[in-house]
This record gives sequence, structure tokens and C-alpha cells, in this order.
Amino acid sequence: MSLQTSNTRVRMVVDTSSNVPPNLLAQFNILEVPTTVHFGSDDYQLNRDIDLPKFFELLQTRPEHPTTSQPAPALFAEAYRQAVADGAEEILVVVVSSELSGTWNSARLAIGEVPEADIELWDSRFVSISSGLQAIAAAQFLEAGGARKDAIARMGEVRSGLSTYLTVENLDALARSGRVSGLQKNMGNMLNLKPILTVVDGKVIPVAKARGRRKAVSELLKRTAADHGDQPVVVAVSHAKVPDEADELLEKARSLLNVDTAHIVELDPVIVALAGIGTLGLAAYPVGAVA
Repeated sequence: MSLQTSNTRVRMVVDTSSNVPPNLLAQFNILEVPTTVHFGSDDYQLNRDIDLPKFFELLQTRPEHPTTSQPAPALFAEAYRQAVADGAEEILVVVVSSELSGTWNSARLAIGEVPEADIELWDSRFVSISSGLQAIAAAQFLEAGGARKDAIARMGEVRSGLSTYLTVENLDALARSGRVSGLQKNMGNMLNLKPILTVVDGKVIPVAKARGRRKAVSELLKRTAADHGDQPVVVAVSHAKVPDEADELLEKARSLLNVDTAHIVELDPVIVALAGIGTLGLAAYPVGAVA
């Protein structure tokens, strides 16, 4: 059974692409709205029709490369109505960057379908666990009895201090999704080049290249350390079916950074469909951003 937060007046809603870990969804009684995953003509709602292990099984056995689509407004409206039915007086919705997904617009449109609900919508301007970290910070604040408007202010502080970096195992998925050309894929894979990606102004952009996996991981760590120095940080390692590498990355992060709190999450299908199995990410923000 889910645990109620201390502030039962406010209910949080997130999308599955924000990658909030299942134990924290339960702890903070957060409602989750699913992304839809498409394999050919078959459609699956994440964490309803399939879970992540099943998604990765399909990814490795189905001939089609998956695509994803944002939740329909009706799914957000369903979550809002459930929150109201459960007794919430206010709702706080956190979704991935509106620059990268139509999820924010679906969540916004759904507000008009539930006029009885008092809803605030937060554009995280990030993806995956970097969006989830903002939601977790808000949930922690609400659990302590804080007001929704102050939880939103806390998310603003977290967002302004966030760094996030990703690298991929190869360029195959990026080529399939149109993010790189076939020529770039072939040259990059031949030379063992690994792009380093980050998020700026809500958009994913390349910031560097490294030759080989080891150097790519070092680049994630180096850039994160440069962003945060020796101040205490909350970190999150994300991965696409490479748990041992994720554990190793976190161990290295602990040795290089002043880690206060750490999370490891498996990446959601949206990122995996774009970047592929083997993707590794490192996100961090200063503890001081959330007093």
C-alpha cells in the first residue's frame, strides 16, 4: 500500500519519463501517468501493460525498433480525477521538458477537463531522472508539511543547480531516430567515438566527444565535478540495461564528488528508444538548493 505524505492536501502527479524510482512513487503517494511504447502495430502503456524488464525483453526480441508517444490528455485527466477523489485539495504536476515532448501540453490540456481540481503544472526543462529529481525534492518538501507554492520554489532552486550528462554505447539508436546521419553513425562507430550529451534550455545538445567508453565515463565525471566542486550534492546515475557499469559510475562519483544522497535508476523507454541500450547518465545538484 502507498504511504501518504504528511501534507495530504497536495497530491503530486508525474509522467513515467521523469523516471521517479518506484519506491519513491510509493513513499510519497505520487500518481504516475504512462508513456506509450510502440513496437510495430502493438502499443503498450508503461507500468500498466508492460514494465521496464518486459520493455527490454521486447527491445531485444522484436524486429521493430520501438517508438514512444506522450500520454494523451485523457490519461492526465484520469490522474487528476483520482487525486480529487482521494481527497486532494491541490495537485502539483511535474513533467519532462516541453521543448522535447508534448507531455507538458497534454498535462495542460487535461486541466480544462477537470475544472473542480486546483492544479499547478511544472515544466522541469529536463529529461529522465533530472526531471524526477525535481519531483522528488518537491515531494520531500511536501512530506515535511510545506505548501505547494514553496515546493514549486524549491524545484526552481533544484532546476537552476542541476547538471546532467549522458553518453551512449554506440550511435545506432541515434541514427535510427534521426539524431545523427548514417555517415556520422558509421564514422563514429568505426572510430569508437562516444558523444557526451547535456540539456541546455530544455533541449538535448552534444557538448563533447570521447574515444572509447572509459574516456566517455571520465568525461561525465569531470564535467560534473567542474560544475559542483566540493559542495555536497544529490546525484543520480541512470542506465539502459548496464547495471554493473551504473554501480561503477556511482562508485567513481562518490570518490570524486561530495555525495550526500544517491539514486540509481534504469532509463525509461523514451531515452532508450533514442539513445539505445548501454546509455549511461550522471545528474547532480547541490544539497544547498533544497534546505
